[in-house]
Amino acid sequence: MEDRRERADRAAERRAAPAAKARDPKTAERRARRVDDGLAELDQWLRDQVAHGLAQAEKAPYRLWDDAARRLVDAQAGALAGPVRGLAAIPRRPGWPGRLLEEYALLRLLVRAYQRRDELPEGLRETVRSRVGFTVPQEEVLSGGERVRDLWSVTGSRDTAQDLLTTRRVWLRGNRTGRPALVLSFAAPGTSLDGSLVVGMQVDAELAFYPGAQPLRALVAERYGAPMRGTPAGTSVQGFLDEHAAALALDPWLDRWPATLEGVRLARTEEGGLHVVDGAGDALPLRMGEPWRLLALSGGGPVTLAGEWRPRGLRPLAAWHEDEGTVIM
Repeated sequence: MEDRRERADRAAERRAAPAAKARDPKTAERRARRVDDGLAELDQWLRDQVAHGLAQAEKAPYRLWDDAARRLVDAQAGALAGPVRGLAAIPRRPGWPGRLLEEYALLRLLVRAYQRRDELPEGLRETVRSRVGFTVPQEEVLSGGERVRDLWSVTGSRDTAQDLLTTRRVWLRGNRTGRPALVLSFAAPGTSLDGSLVVGMQVDAELAFYPGAQPLRALVAERYGAPMRGTPAGTSVQGFLDEHAAALALDPWLDRWPATLEGVRLARTEEGGLHVVDGAGDALPLRMGEPWRLLALSGGGPVTLAGEWRPRGLRPLAAWHEDEGTVIM
């Protein structure tokens, strides 16, 4: 389930252009009915999985999840197909029953939120619609989205490839506001990704944010002056956890959140795993395959570390050291 969100983002992006043109009320009404029917079917499917017992998931064939995901695509609720298909990997992991039940609960929460969308605040309603698969054209974001100007530090970037399409996820953090932002770009075979946001640089720019209860994804609307090198302003571990908790309170379906930690050191646990520890002694587990580059950079000293926080730990993307500068993980 590692890349389920970017798969949904890619699918939504591919639909955005035709959706922008297809504003015919009858077309929108037909889609709304199909989505309603598809989510009602998903709701019953989730009930069935719990009623039959979680133990059956351990031996269930892949088609159990794939068929449910395909029906969501047919119902034009394709952004939910990735999370449903990703459920197939959970029963192969330690402690899977609790995790699977948690994912079922989050899916049902989303279904119920969508079914009662007219009762939700506008921001949360937009979040729910986007999680189901409704898109907002870039033109609308640029013309009506929330605008924030700041000196934005580019704190991390990650490329993933799936279905002949490459996605670049770039994380930014406002030096003055402390606000995080996510800029996505996509490239088909033979085309190039946007390379204008370089990790380690700071960009004076105005971003336009997509609507939502916890606006995160953004477009670069205006740039001012040339980029410059610099170290991002980070937080403590507790400060990050507070930010993440506040974000989850607004959008419980967030499956990753950017972290920029200041003055942290690497430490090994008794089990041999790696953590980052700040000056207050608070720690976060690291999730990375080869830690040697980060170990060599830090040399036991403090660094500023940026990465993606996911349920199983922090995946480092970049680090800043007072002598070595920026190092991309």
